[in-house]
Amino acid sequence: MRRLLSLVLAAAMLARVVSGAPDTASIRAQIVGMPLGTRIELRLKDKQKVRGARGAVSDSGFTLVDARSGERQIAFDDIASVKPVNTTSHTGRNILIGVGIGVGVVAIVIIALAHSGGYL
Repeated sequence: MRRLLSLVLAAAMLARVVSGAPDTASIRAQIVGMPLGTRIELRLKDKQKVRGARGAVSDSGFTLVDARSGERQIAFDDIASVKPVNTTSHTGRNILIGVGIGVGVVAIVIIALAHSGGYL
């Protein structure tokens, strides 16, 4: 009984390892489901990472558009994983943090002058 259970568990783990890699159909569905121009990062099967915008899709692949390197045809079979790239700008948040720090420094200086018998 223990031997049978061990074989079943080993087969289940092996099946999980083998099926762990995404198949071409699911990668194709992910890319087709993204709007045209979506910024994406691809990890290719040769361990190379590439970034760009999703371009036109064909039956065998799609066009990856990058401002620096131009357009590149990528086959669905060459892709190991795909994920969208978040390009949100944090400029507004950073300005508010800087203003908050400035206000805090001014408040500390005013309190220090008031306690030291300064001009306040």
